[in-house]
Amino acid sequence: MPRPKPVVTAVVLGVHSFDAPHRRTGIQYIAEGLARSGVSVDYLSVPSSPLDVLGRERLARLARVWPRLGRAPVTEPVPGLREFAFLSPVPVHRFFVPGRVALRAVRLPAAGFFQSRAYDLCVHDVGPTMAYLPLVRARRLILRLNDAPDGLSGLPPVLGSALEDRLARGLYERVWAVSRPLAEWAAATAPSTPADLVPNGVDAELFAGTSPVPGAEKRAVCLGNRSPWLDLDLLRRVAGLLPDWEIHCVGGGFGRGRSNLWFLPPVAHDAVPSLLSGYGVGLLPFRESPRMAAVERPLRFYEYVAAGLGVASTPVGGLRAGLAGWAEFGDGPGRFAEAVRMAADRRPNRARRETFLRENGWQARLAEMFRTVGLSNG
Repeated sequence: MPRPKPVVTAVVLGVHSFDAPHRRTGIQYIAEGLARSGVSVDYLSVPSSPLDVLGRERLARLARVWPRLGRAPVTEPVPGLREFAFLSPVPVHRFFVPGRVALRAVRLPAAGFFQSRAYDLCVHDVGPTMAYLPLVRARRLILRLNDAPDGLSGLPPVLGSALEDRLARGLYERVWAVSRPLAEWAAATAPSTPADLVPNGVDAELFAGTSPVPGAEKRAVCLGNRSPWLDLDLLRRVAGLLPDWEIHCVGGGFGRGRSNLWFLPPVAHDAVPSLLSGYGVGLLPFRESPRMAAVERPLRFYEYVAAGLGVASTPVGGLRAGLAGWAEFGDGPGRFAEAVRMAADRRPNRARRETFLRENGWQARLAEMFRTVGLSNG
């Protein structure tokens, strides 16, 4: 078999901006890793629409994107990595993009950018920037399957259908799936395309040396923004059953807390280890949903363990299989409250935590992924 040509240029279709301080996801680590390997990388975050005047995060995106009109990078987080974002008449959401006509309107502001560019490699995950794929010219195409297309509540169905069609036609060189259910879905959809199981990871350097402070045993945290699959009612009931505990939700969209259940604003990515060191237990209070069927190890799980927290989770979707040996499970207020108590007594010791960081750091994950395309991760 002939050796593939070297990867010199790449485009990575992501979601969050590197300028959003409390967001850092797998696709961003991939973009950074490619750049550190000597690849010239264009990273695309979600476009900005006039409706971005609603909400603090959206308003910040509007301020980043509109003055540049997609002609200059939004930011350059590391050498060789440039982030671009484009204008869009509407948000890339199922409510505003019901079909192909609206999707073409979303693409139009980016057409000139892609017309003048050709890449060796395109990597994307499942998200709104899949709208740009028909414009991308790349020799090699890789899907990082971070979610099932029908599991993202806001994703326009036309994007999910187009993804399945590309897979079925064998257009991808390979798939990097973050869970076994997703790898199985990819294999069933595209039997001739290799599907590698490469789970999420954690920033091992950021969490090195982090451990809970004394007195954190009866403090629990749920990290991340409010979402449809987060069971907030369960947390309220559990807080009532654990009156001597403090339970904090740290993220956006929660509103006001009460009694021993507090809602706190998100923190910068670099501040997460320090934040988590003030807790004894990390919470994963998810409800059953199509999305959770494909989730085995959420990103926040890795951060909880990396910080030395015990983990309490509901046994929904793929969580029971993915978190076995690491989490205590409970499927109702009483059982979940008991899982929280047990998790406080079963926090990972230092040796286990260090092994976890070594085996699950993003450096290890990138090495797995890049090996499949003939790259090192410098």
